[in-house]
Amino acid sequence: MIPDDGTPVRRASIVTDGDLPARLLAFLEDRAAPPGPAEDEAPAVAVDPGLVARLRAAHAEALPGRLAAITGAARAGDARALAADAGALAGSSAQLGDPDVARLSGAIAAQARRGVVAAALVAELTEAAGAVPVPRGGQATRR
Repeated sequence: MIPDDGTPVRRASIVTDGDLPARLLAFLEDRAAPPGPAEDEAPAVAVDPGLVARLRAAHAEALPGRLAAITGAARAGDARALAADAGALAGSSAQLGDPDVARLSGAIAAQARRGVVAAALVAELTEAAGAVPVPRGGQATRR
């Protein structure tokens, strides 16, 4: 290829040898894990226990409404609304220490994004939503 000014363009050539794949793999493996704390070490984070308690209480208060929205979307066959509602519940539940609700609502959202209304999972979610653990200094609430 020659540019308009007439000077030739030098093409790069790639030289390979039998060790290239192994060397490339070793190079990539060295860069796969960024430096930082070991996987079993959690970074030190200052957490306000009062804030966590308030967030969990707000989550517990909002749960009946969120479950009603999920159930309503499932009954209506509205996969788009079901995906949005269940996905939001999955995220907040995972962050606030409610793994069963997070797992089930995440599965519902994944199915709904594929256009499937998983009524059995919705029923399982409402069953699993049971009682919220007693907050310190408070009374038990129902979800």
